[in-house]
Amino acid sequence: SDKVRALLAYLAAESDRPHRRETLAGLLWPERTDRAASANLRNALSSLRTAIGDRGASKIRDGAGASRPFLLVTRETIQLNCASECWVDVTAFDERVSGSTPEIEHLEEAVSLYRGPFLEGFTGGDSPAFDDWALGVRERLAQQFSSALQALARQYERQGDLVHACEVA
Repeated sequence: SDKVRALLAYLAAESDRPHRRETLAGLLWPERTDRAASANLRNALSSLRTAIGDRGASKIRDGAGASRPFLLVTRETIQLNCASECWVDVTAFDERVSGSTPEIEHLEEAVSLYRGPFLEGFTGGDSPAFDDWALGVRERLAQQFSSALQALARQYERQGDLVHACEVA
């Protein structure tokens, strides 16, 4: 469902910290009572864990060849496990554009990762707070992409690679 996708998108893009269940429930089901929103979150979380094959999310598996869960789930919080075998394009993009002067290779990687506006055409349905959050992320990433293109063009120009500088510009 769209709510399960919204939950996954939020957890992936905000994977740097755990999120309180009541915050997630309020974000995705703002018009529902706290009890109904919490029940909807439990159902969405169950569907998400089934969809990504992460039913044992409360246990961290470390054995030979075993992987860590994608989600870290407690009674109070939910977080995407950055130590798992998941890869998040937004996180990878952010890592490559961070720093005062990213290296040319990082800028090239960042530019190749950007596929267009964040969650373009997707909404949280009856959740204006989710849509506002997504819009903020979309604007931040678009600005970072624009800055990365400008920095990359300048670096190509400094190297005398005017063909690539013009393509990027």
